[in-house]
Amino acid sequence: MGNAPYARSQLASVTARGGAWLVDMVASLAAAVVSLAVGAVWGGLADLAFLLVAVGWYVVSEAVWGHTPGKWVVGIEIVDTDGEEISASAAVVRNVTKLLGGASLLLILAGVVFIADDLDNQRLGDRFADTLVVRV
Repeated sequence: MGNAPYARSQLASVTARGGAWLVDMVASLAAAVVSLAVGAVWGGLADLAFLLVAVGWYVVSEAVWGHTPGKWVVGIEIVDTDGEEISASAAVVRNVTKLLGGASLLLILAGVVFIADDLDNQRLGDRFADTLVVRV
């Protein structure tokens, strides 16, 4: 791409993205454990509760606010490649590829390489969704 409406210095670094990921992982896992416990008490709702937390944490927060809580904490957000708010479908695409790419340490490292190797610091999911992660 290389022609984004943001200067390279405005793009979120791998370090900032990693910090946001760490905050999101810890918080969403804690929320998922609580949802599983609640679901276990009420019968077979544990899987549904876990899915709702996982989808809500990433897809809904990115589609509604342009960032996850972790991204908010580190001061980054997601925009489309024109610099506008991302769509709900872009949030879904980003996160489907994140689920596939987060399945192993090797795939996570491959994502870091994609970000570091791209002029617009895009991981594969950003490329598919036409999104950028920028500093705010």
